[in-house]
Amino acid sequence: MNIYLELLLVSAVVVYVVDLSGFTQSWKEGLASLLSHGRTNRLCWSGRPFSCSLCMTWWCCLVWALFRGQLNLPVVAASAGFSAFSNTLCNLLIFIRESLTVLISRLNDKCNRA
Repeated sequence: MNIYLELLLVSAVVVYVVDLSGFTQSWKEGLASLLSHGRTNRLCWSGRPFSCSLCMTWWCCLVWALFRGQLNLPVVAASAGFSAFSNTLCNLLIFIRESLTVLISRLNDKCNRA
């Protein structure tokens, strides 16, 4: 498979896990409650780079390219581009999800009327 397609897929997985799945909020809340020991003060750490899809996309793409033995300047530039557009990719994934939800709902309504 082409390294650029692989980096796009890595970016999509990272954006899903960090921004859409709720995993980031869960581990941050769990860590805060673990470290607070019942006190009212909460953890003030933002969680970066692990809670930032831009940061995680950058680092995961670089690690993936290194793992594949294809870490070179064009691949680093592509990794930077994918990380720069991580928010756009997040919005695109949300759009696809919501569009499919509306489409399935309309198809379901038509099937129920027939």
